Amino acid sequence: MKTLPFIFAVVTVLLPVITQKTGLSEKYGFKMKMLCAFMYLITGVISAAAVCRVTAYSVMILTALLLGILGDFFLEYKSKKLFPLGAAFFGIGHIVYSCTFLFVGDYKALSHIEIVTGITLVLSAVTLLFAKVKLRLKSKKKLILAYAPVLIFAFASALVSGGLAMNEGNLSFGMCLIFGGVLFFASDIMIGAGKGGIKRPKFLQNAVSYTYFAAQALFALSIYFQ
Repeated sequence: MKTLPFIFAVVTVLLPVITQKTGLSEKYGFKMKMLCAFMYLITGVISAAAVCRVTAYSVMILTALLLGILGDFFLEYKSKKLFPLGAAFFGIGHIVYSCTFLFVGDYKALSHIEIVTGITLVLSAVTLLFAKVKLRLKSKKKLILAYAPVLIFAFASALVSGGLAMNEGNLSFGMCLIFGGVLFFASDIMIGAGKGGIKRPKFLQNAVSYTYFAAQALFALSIYFQ
């Protein structure tokens, strides 16, 4: 049972690559995306079951993962009218992640809220400046720019919480949070840049999916190491 979370995490990371390389994602786009999303939720559930206890941390992370699945569903569904709903679910998911890393568990980022705030302010300013100068966001401009600080705050909270865990000797938990936060941030930055008219190099065409699912898998696996 203790090896299952790692097996599911590896499958979650590899599945988007396999579906892209085999052409399954092109043929069954929506279904494949939801299968990949389902895998990171299962990774979280298996991680919680493997430690044989229900904690506030595991409940919060599982809630955020579920919100991620709902976000995936409404963003990928055939009706474009549901895009704002999908973005809203992702935004709420990031808020849940932020609250988890700030207030829940043994490594609360709230104890270093000044660092979280500083990272958020600096990266938000850089993002907004970059968006103003480089991006052509058109109708989605307000939505994306409102979403950016929420994402960055969650990223900063994960970094600080992960850093505290590593400082106190829980390297596995800390690495899950830090690398998960970095990959999530990278994925959303690439999405924002793409919406703003910046084309990614060919070798990064599928990087959004690869980084996103890897990030969710790491956050799910962090339940095991809490």
